[in-house]
Amino acid sequence: MANVRGLLLDVEGVLVGDKRYRAVPGAVDFMRRVRAAGLPVSIITNNTTDTKAVLVERLRREGLDFTLAEAHTCIGSAIHRLRTLGARRCLVLGTLELRQMFLTAGFEVMNESAVDAVIVGLDTELTYERLRLACDAVGRRRAAFLALHRNRVYTDAFGRLAPSVGAIVEAIVFATEVEPTVIGKPSREYFQQALNSLGVEAGDVLMVSDDPLTDLVGAKQMGMQTAFVLSGKYKEPKVLEHLPPEQRPDHTAAGVADLLAGGVVPA
Repeated sequence: MANVRGLLLDVEGVLVGDKRYRAVPGAVDFMRRVRAAGLPVSIITNNTTDTKAVLVERLRREGLDFTLAEAHTCIGSAIHRLRTLGARRCLVLGTLELRQMFLTAGFEVMNESAVDAVIVGLDTELTYERLRLACDAVGRRRAAFLALHRNRVYTDAFGRLAPSVGAIVEAIVFATEVEPTVIGKPSREYFQQALNSLGVEAGDVLMVSDDPLTDLVGAKQMGMQTAFVLSGKYKEPKVLEHLPPEQRPDHTAAGVADLLAGGVVPA
């Protein structure tokens, strides 16, 4: 493999364990040593519940210091895409906080199907009626269909495995036979934004994630080196059996600290 000259890091499952946002063992020391080595690093997250500022502050409380410029969120990319489309009226499947983010960005957040776009994030209080509105907007009214990401599962604030955004997206796809535009990982556009901020060629960047089925497959397709850590939603490497050999990550480790110990990350 090529030398690692830059890092893209997932957040939940890599730097913190889950939605409780507690640093995983070795993560603080990992970041200290990466900074000391002068490696450019950014976080790239599919978080659909926190603003970039809140996300960075939550990490700082755990001793994981990042600047706003080093943080890439799928919400920011979605806002950019909606403005490009000229969409104003939106149906947002997500938390109250997520809806407020789009309101703050200047969009009309509606509770009806006569909208320009449907945005799907993590909605832990999803009702059948709101799912019906989304299906009507996409299937009958031909609203733009944006999935903030399409991950299958995540680890919630109680450490439990829970259905993620992809489960909601699939319900709409099944009902309407319309495929969404995926905004977050593994979108090539999203990855490219993060790569541009690093200023490092894709082949010299290591993407670290706890999701080998989406994040790391997408990163590998972009030409990045990939590392799968078992500190998040998947505790066993057996999940890799779902992937053909050419899509499997280049490295598997218990956690980010082991990437240092194994010499994968030069620090």
